[in-house]
Amino acid sequence: MNYSEIEILGEILREGIYWAYMGRPFEVLPFLRGKLLAKIKSSNGSCKDKEMELERALKELEMLYKQISVSENVDEKQIREVLAYKQKFVQFLAFEEDL
Repeated sequence: MNYSEIEILGEILREGIYWAYMGRPFEVLPFLRGKLLAKIKSSNGSCKDKEMELERALKELEMLYKQISVSENVDEKQIREVLAYKQKFVQFLAFEEDL
């Protein structure tokens, strides 16, 4: 079974929801940060604007995961907000395949 990078990104974001709910909101962020920064550098060279934009988006995502970690339950709105980051990341990263 072959998964695209974009599908895998969505699954990582979902896994982050799980870990945040279990009280570990930072579990997937180092992995995401490393992979996405590497992707930016490999496709755009040294693009500081893209890197800063990514860091800003990751900080926002971190705050969402923190909110989930202190929630009694995860609601549909929180899930949609986190999964919206898949599109945000895809918009400014040059993935090799089409959406």
